[in-house]
Amino acid sequence: MKNQYVGDVGDYGKYSLLREFAEAGVKIGVNWYLTDDDGSNDGKFKDYLTKGLLRKYSPEVFDTLKDLVDNGKATVQDVQNSDIIPQALFFSEPMRFKGAPRERAEKRDKWLWDSIRELSGAELVFLDPDNGLQVKDNPSARGAEKFVLPREVMNYWETYHNVVYYCHKGRRTDEQWQKYMRAMRTTMPGVRIIVVTYHKGTQRSYVFLVRKMHFKKYREILDRVLRQWDGIFTDEGIEDDDLSAPIYDRNFVVYNEQYVTLSGSILNGCLSLESNVYGEDYDSEKHYDFTSEDTKKLFSLISFDDFIESCRKGHLMWMEQFLENNDIHPKTFCI
Repeated sequence: MKNQYVGDVGDYGKYSLLREFAEAGVKIGVNWYLTDDDGSNDGKFKDYLTKGLLRKYSPEVFDTLKDLVDNGKATVQDVQNSDIIPQALFFSEPMRFKGAPRERAEKRDKWLWDSIRELSGAELVFLDPDNGLQVKDNPSARGAEKFVLPREVMNYWETYHNVVYYCHKGRRTDEQWQKYMRAMRTTMPGVRIIVVTYHKGTQRSYVFLVRKMHFKKYREILDRVLRQWDGIFTDEGIEDDDLSAPIYDRNFVVYNEQYVTLSGSILNGCLSLESNVYGEDYDSEKHYDFTSEDTKKLFSLISFDDFIESCRKGHLMWMEQFLENNDIHPKTFCI
């Protein structure tokens, strides 16, 4: 993102899309991936604001952008102050990484974790690089600041966010484009991918990486956008979703640490978990037995892999809070 883009026709689609999520109760975080203006003509497509033909799709966003542009050269800080995305969180530190390749990579890594802390309260984090995803994941490459890196997407995902990032097809063939849109699939098991494309000005696509527990809600919001914008937003058909996946019988270990273990099994569609805590002068066990109904409900909200990974990182505190929040109450007993 560059300040010179603020208010152009692409911005109109972007903020309108994010506002739909915010108004549906999804807490939005925005990392601008802010880079310096470059003196080009990019971002100059703002005459739509004087014609007014697009205003009907999102009047609040249209009027806000028109006011910002009419008042002079607008910046991302002006956007943040406008409440164009209600209750959103923002990270606007510019990407200015100087020095040798290793030094630039270290500075970028610090920049990223500063952004994750700043946006920690968001459910959906929007990443707005100039060009999209750099599949090769090289922070030292020439022009890398114009891209989001796969490791950065993973860092947001692993800190319990859903992620959406901007990209465009460019000169890719249809086959290359399909592969590119699914690029994160191989490194993020269980992720649900939805891609929508905005067709005013330069074609812009938005890749949504969604947790199973949020998929239905996000799909409904995007379907509403597709209906309301009638061909201006379109669905790319990248919907790697399997909400009805069978629950296979299996045994598994969540973690096995020096003083604590968590393991479990699924048998005949029923989940069982066993936690063991060891000490020098005490041992304790806690068992969780889920009915088949509770097991189905759990894995309709979150994939098996995501549940195990979240338990591994958050231990029992995370699991018990997640179950309580979703009204799932397995039978428990202690030994």
